[in-house]
Amino acid sequence: MKKLTSDEYDQLPIRGKGRSSNVFNSIVNLQIGEALLIEQKDWKRKASPSTLVRYIEKNHDMRFTCGSLAGGGGWAVRRIGEIKKEALHKEAAKTIENNIPGAERLQLKSDLVVFYLGRMAFHKIERIEDSIKASVGHFWKSDSSIVKELFYEIIKSLEEQGHIVIENEKTYIPLRRN
Repeated sequence: MKKLTSDEYDQLPIRGKGRSSNVFNSIVNLQIGEALLIEQKDWKRKASPSTLVRYIEKNHDMRFTCGSLAGGGGWAVRRIGEIKKEALHKEAAKTIENNIPGAERLQLKSDLVVFYLGRMAFHKIERIEDSIKASVGHFWKSDSSIVKELFYEIIKSLEEQGHIVIENEKTYIPLRRN
């Protein structure tokens, strides 16, 4: 066993969880500005490395550029930065609020409440995921991210008021005894 300094640890090629390939490890360990050439002999999968790069971007908060080389000689991947999720969420929330005026938002929310309660009265018990898909499909003219945001506000409010119960990703109308 050997004790490592911080610099020595930073230089180690860290292997990811599970059965990570050498290509995966090489991409994950790239520093900002560094690039990697993936040759045809190094890549055995059917899909191109761009699918792996997109997976790493989503799960490891990194940004890359990826492209195939002319002549089919392989692929080039370059790390260009990091994704800051908090900034993205704040920016997305601002654009959502700016894109829809208050009166239209309130109208959409009330229409969504009526639609959802009608579904609940018919189905009695419903998976939240199915309700979201149905709501987005029904209100197809509106932005799906706004519909989803309003849907979660609605079910949270209905649950707090005791009109619905949420258990195991399902909602249902509770039986009342008076």
